[in-house]
Amino acid sequence: MNRLTYWIMADSQYRIHSPFLFEMYRKVLFAELDHEMRHGLEQQCGIEPCADRRCRAYHDIVLKLCDHYRLRVLCYDEDEAVLEGPSESFGTVKVVCRPHHCRARELRWEAQKRNEKYRVSIDLFDVGLLLTNSRLHPQHFILR
Repeated sequence: MNRLTYWIMADSQYRIHSPFLFEMYRKVLFAELDHEMRHGLEQQCGIEPCADRRCRAYHDIVLKLCDHYRLRVLCYDEDEAVLEGPSESFGTVKVVCRPHHCRARELRWEAQKRNEKYRVSIDLFDVGLLLTNSRLHPQHFILR
């Protein structure tokens, strides 16, 4: 998917009806993160600073999710991060870096979205999120 197709298909925050996802959208995904806060969260989460500017959105979303929901980092590399929730009912969050970067990543992203263990997927073009939260209804969101 190219960026133009993404923007045509994407919804804004006003099309999100789930209170959980609306809060995540407003307070986490599009919250500002300044340099000092980023540095503090990197130390708190045990994540190395991001050198690649193309992956900055991915890196920042991982940090903001860990901070807001008190998630624990199970796995973190340049392509994906897996975060564990504070309770079993919260489940896990998989954060995918640049799922539309190339055809191989696009195919992997589509396969992950179809996996039944993920209840909700959120496509932000530069970052993809997959949630296993059992309280959420299965849905796929493409958000600006």
